[in-house]
Amino acid sequence: MKPLLVLCCAALFATSLLFPSAADAKKIARLPHRSQLLDVHRIDSRDAVGGQKQHDFISRRQGDAELDLCGACIQVSLILINELLNIIANEGILGGCSTLCGKLPQKLEQEVCDAACVGLGIDEFIHILERADLDPIYYCELVRLCKIVDCQGRCLEIRSLSVKPAQVELGGMVVANVTFQVFNQTGTGMTRIDIYDKSQPKANPLQDDFLEVGYDPGMYEASIKIDTSQQTEFFSYRVGQYAVQVLFCEGECGSQHPHSKIYDTRNGTFTITA
Repeated sequence: MKPLLVLCCAALFATSLLFPSAADAKKIARLPHRSQLLDVHRIDSRDAVGGQKQHDFISRRQGDAELDLCGACIQVSLILINELLNIIANEGILGGCSTLCGKLPQKLEQEVCDAACVGLGIDEFIHILERADLDPIYYCELVRLCKIVDCQGRCLEIRSLSVKPAQVELGGMVVANVTFQVFNQTGTGMTRIDIYDKSQPKANPLQDDFLEVGYDPGMYEASIKIDTSQQTEFFSYRVGQYAVQVLFCEGECGSQHPHSKIYDTRNGTFTITA
């Protein structure tokens, strides 16, 4: 993709995050993101004094153009993929990029679509849409807005997971602290946390995904906040025991697409009291 088109995509993707429609906002909420619930620090910096100094990895990376561009692409990609595949299925492919993208309902979507399509060419763009299979990270890698790093050998290993406090009153906050070591450069992926109600082992977990564009080799600590006052349409906390599963993944966790795998996973528990 030409540099001008990449910059165009970056600006348009970022704008779409600021002004999503109500329907789009619901879809965006389910995609990998950066959140105040996740904080990651590198703990082996060479310039640390007495081993005590820590660098705020999240703050350092939030202004990173690479992270911003990749994250913005992922936030809107699922919406665009669904709409474009429906257009192709119902109306076929007539004309070039401007004709195809012009059928999208929103002007911003048309401009984002056209920027990616022109950069790749209509045939390659459609081929990527069909290959992406609604996996937003994979799609954004294919259109060259998220970097691909296929980590080989030892990549990332979780050293410890602690969930504190072990008991909390309903509505209180629990923190999962994870120490992990990165041995080789990792690529675009996610940190996923699944919360399971142990009294309902077959029920779907409460799931949250956090985008990561890659870790350099080193030792890190991650803190993930678990708010037991949180409720969704399908999940609500109540008194009882809960299992916590933390996963670090290349690509989307569980995806069967290229550039996707689970680096490591670790389990913990906590109990909610009345």
